[in-house]
Amino acid sequence: MKELYTDLAVVGGGPAGVCAALEAARLGLEAVLIQNRPVLGGNSSSEIRVWTRGAVGAGNLFSEEMGVLGALKMRNLYSNPDGNPLFWDDVLLDAVTSQPGLTLLLNTDVIQVEVQDRRLLWVQGSQQASERTWRVHAKMFIDATGDGSVGAKAGVPYWIGEHLFRKDAAPEPTALLGSSILYYVKKEDHPVTFVPPSYAYGLEEVEALLGRGGRIVSETQSGSDCWWFEYGGLRNTIADAQDIAFELRRIVMGIWNHIKNSGHFDAACYTLEWVGSLPGKRESRRMDTAYLLSQEDVLRHTEFDDGGFYGGWYMDFHPAEGIGSDEDNCTQIPVNVYAVPLRCLYHADFPNLLFAGRNIGTRREAFVSTRVMNTCGLSGQAAAALAWGCLRWQKSPAGLAPGEVENIRQTLLREDMFLPGLLNRDPEDLARNAAVTASSFYLPDGEAPSGWFPLEQGGFIASPCPDEPQARFLVRADTPCELRATWHCCPLPSRLCPGQPAGGQSWKLTAGENWLEARFPSQAQGQYGMLVFDPAPGVSLGLAKRRSPGILCGRADAPEYLDPLFLPGKNSFYAPENVIDGCSRVWRKPHLWCSAPEAEPWLELRWDAPRTFDTILLYLDPELSMEIPSSRTDHWEDHHKFAARRGMPPQLMRDVSVQTLGADGWHTVARCTGNWRRLLELHTDGAVTAAALRLVCEKTWGDERAHLFEVRVYRQHR
Repeated sequence: MKELYTDLAVVGGGPAGVCAALEAARLGLEAVLIQNRPVLGGNSSSEIRVWTRGAVGAGNLFSEEMGVLGALKMRNLYSNPDGNPLFWDDVLLDAVTSQPGLTLLLNTDVIQVEVQDRRLLWVQGSQQASERTWRVHAKMFIDATGDGSVGAKAGVPYWIGEHLFRKDAAPEPTALLGSSILYYVKKEDHPVTFVPPSYAYGLEEVEALLGRGGRIVSETQSGSDCWWFEYGGLRNTIADAQDIAFELRRIVMGIWNHIKNSGHFDAACYTLEWVGSLPGKRESRRMDTAYLLSQEDVLRHTEFDDGGFYGGWYMDFHPAEGIGSDEDNCTQIPVNVYAVPLRCLYHADFPNLLFAGRNIGTRREAFVSTRVMNTCGLSGQAAAALAWGCLRWQKSPAGLAPGEVENIRQTLLREDMFLPGLLNRDPEDLARNAAVTASSFYLPDGEAPSGWFPLEQGGFIASPCPDEPQARFLVRADTPCELRATWHCCPLPSRLCPGQPAGGQSWKLTAGENWLEARFPSQAQGQYGMLVFDPAPGVSLGLAKRRSPGILCGRADAPEYLDPLFLPGKNSFYAPENVIDGCSRVWRKPHLWCSAPEAEPWLELRWDAPRTFDTILLYLDPELSMEIPSSRTDHWEDHHKFAARRGMPPQLMRDVSVQTLGADGWHTVARCTGNWRRLLELHTDGAVTAAALRLVCEKTWGDERAHLFEVRVYRQHR
């Protein structure tokens, strides 16, 4: 037997576990990550190939998940722009194996835990191929297994569906979300035959399944298009996992036989390039934690004093009968971004065990939103920060004082976790007390339109409310008509949940171009206004040549967003001082500095006396209204409402230098080239003392302007 002693043991190597282990090590803990598969990534790995999605995929603007998960996704976008799932595996493996303080155990299945007075002492696992048994002793543990296996073994009560179970209780049959096996198709330049295995569903069985609930297949269907090949929701998704996997393979092979051999498809040259051997599981145990997130919390976006991360995916219900149901494949209720409290990550009676991923504590109606992998990744980062806090103050999570919880939240904020409404109050951040100036800042003007966005099917403009609550925008009408719109207000806009209605506005248009005035309602003060247009055949909205950050237009049914020629009244949307206003993302307003188009724009921090520092954190703009999935196929169906990125975000800083002012002028003390990160951490060569610091954007990935949400300056903050 091999034994390891560590601060934190993380069991489970999906997005939640990987993010937890990386965050713990970043915060200075010694951590061990235990994964029962040969690769990391869980459902997103090349073994299963479900793409990671979250708040943006469900219509929320400016809400792509960042933090530790965001760094992994940005690296994947940079090194694996085509979304090959094999290379996503390596992005995760590279991050974990190169992180100091983190030990990885692959192919290790935890089969035993030791508990004393409800405190975990160790977990023990068997490692395939090596014939080794590993016993990992830790001060804190995180169960990120998906199934809540460690918690169940330790005796933590858990939920399955609507039922609560305690240790050794036999789960009752219940209705759950099923599991799915995906496949990838490939078109050859010659006909390819397919002879189905004897276990595959027959043609008549498949046609009977496809005749229910409007289920449609095609020869081009591939990857996550196959998500509704779903089965197992009426069985025990843990105990019956092998039977479920085989039944899914029978279904998948039967469907492919139907596509190839029924004569209904132009599929002669298509073949299967890959078929999953492991199902992607959606639902099993949810742990009974100190707080259970509810449907009301999700729909009303409850504010929590211990909010530790956020969600934003639909409340996404699937029929338990899966592919055999007469119901639709799913019912998706869109929601705005909502907070999830740290109390969902622990049971108060188990002082050193935390949870992350889909097994966190929620009511089932909330679970169908929190279960998606982007949210799971954020929960892992939050759990790691909570473990760090518990070890720092030598307390259980339930015993933390309010000030200690707030310290954990501030730590998460520094680590690029978006906590809606929470501002940077870090007393060690020297930038907060600096005066800020810049070479320039962007002011949109009434330039000629670069194109037109038709309003035949309606549309919207999302803009923060300016200090002078009005704006001018350009439309073009084929004939004289009336244009009508409704105002909505919200802290963070969504194309599917525009916010509280706040009155209407209409305009009489003449044929040709019309400059119109939008009057923000009083309810929009201090937040976003969504101007939602009624369908207007023959009317088009003018588009800008350059993006005004934080202002977008589009349609409710489309994931592509454009840049309206929209000129707000007096405002400070892009002023230099925004970089120290405490917010590193869009929330109620853009919260960023955007320079005018110029060569090497700069931003300067100046103090009333010299300050000593060695670390600069830059929170950059990676285009937070576009998804960065772990993987994707060359083709995806329209119902996903997914828009693929084409290269790196043009507004992201690529080459950046840090300069300090000395007696003989400015000197470069740190520099980065080829940056791909959203959170860029720059270190000087030893501590530097100066009364002025300048950031120079030498190059972006395409934009002529510099974009920067926040800057922080520290001395030895690690």
